[in-house]
Amino acid sequence: MRIVLLLFILAASMNALGQTPAVVERSIIRHLDAIGRNGTYGGVYDEKKNDAANERLRAALIKFGSRADILKYRFPKLSGKMFIATSPDGRFRAYSWDLETGGTMHDFDTVYQFQGKGGKVRTWPSKSADEDTAGGFFTDIFQVDAAGGPIYLAVSNFIASSSLAGQTLSAFKIASDKLVIEPKVIRTAAGLTGSVGFVFDFFSVVDHPERPVKLFFYDANKKEFRFPVVIEDPDVPQGRVTDKFTRYGFDGKYFVKAG
Repeated sequence: MRIVLLLFILAASMNALGQTPAVVERSIIRHLDAIGRNGTYGGVYDEKKNDAANERLRAALIKFGSRADILKYRFPKLSGKMFIATSPDGRFRAYSWDLETGGTMHDFDTVYQFQGKGGKVRTWPSKSADEDTAGGFFTDIFQVDAAGGPIYLAVSNFIASSSLAGQTLSAFKIASDKLVIEPKVIRTAAGLTGSVGFVFDFFSVVDHPERPVKLFFYDANKKEFRFPVVIEDPDVPQGRVTDKFTRYGFDGKYFVKAG
């Protein structure tokens, strides 16, 4: 009996490894379609089926994410279905999707994928499967090369309501075979931190043509990131985005406020 079970596990493992990136992509699409059919934004909401579909997608990303060819694959058919952000050097990636369990507030989950020491590819879920917290989705990953290895700056977006939104820039590093989340490499007036962000009224930037709206920018030549100043405005309840920017430049160890 043990031999039969061992052969079954071995066959399943070989089957997973033998699936091409295109086949994996089609599998991910099926999971996303199941989430949509049973989610709160389409069809009839079935919490049990939706939870199961989200868990299957999360498990698939973790399983197939250990492959180097998956890290290199562009997933062209996932455009518009899932957010995939990849670092310039191709060693760090974030897969984000809408759990379709929310209302005007959207709940997102993310699985990180990274290439560690010796070329080994690994994954790291942003939260546990039973953790009931609303998350953001990642759209950009900037990169600065430092003495201790690249520092990745990942931009996430949060949708709290039809008007209240937020964006955050979070730092990441790869240390040997581990992903370090939010190392304290940003020096603010309040002290060292691993992330900076802001909330704003979406209707103050609704005329921006791009979706999602891009509000964090990075200048690779200057090793500097910037984001807009948001001010109180009685006509824009959640905060108005201005054309002025706060800038942080890299001094070789930390990002410090510039100007």
